Amino acid sequence: MHVEKPIVYPRILSRHPQLQEEDVVYAWQHAHYEALRPNSPNFPEYVWIGVDGNGREVEMVGTLTEQGWLIYHANTPIPKRIRRN
Repeated sequence: MHVEKPIVYPRILSRHPQLQEEDVVYAWQHAHYEALRPNSPNFPEYVWIGVDGNGREVEMVGTLTEQGWLIYHANTPIPKRIRRN
């Protein structure tokens, strides 16, 4: 469980209006899955899966920056291709 608050890239909220910033933050703070994506062109990049305050699973992708964790992708429901991995 992450204690600090990540930076949520604003484009997430415009592309996925079903999510609010607090949904993404809560899901990230309550992530039950975290993995480094070693083959990502954006390495080091991480993927997290967590549950938001509404009980929805949220997939998030981001990286650590000088300002803290930056989440630049989030989606719910989780795509089937992610669920298989």
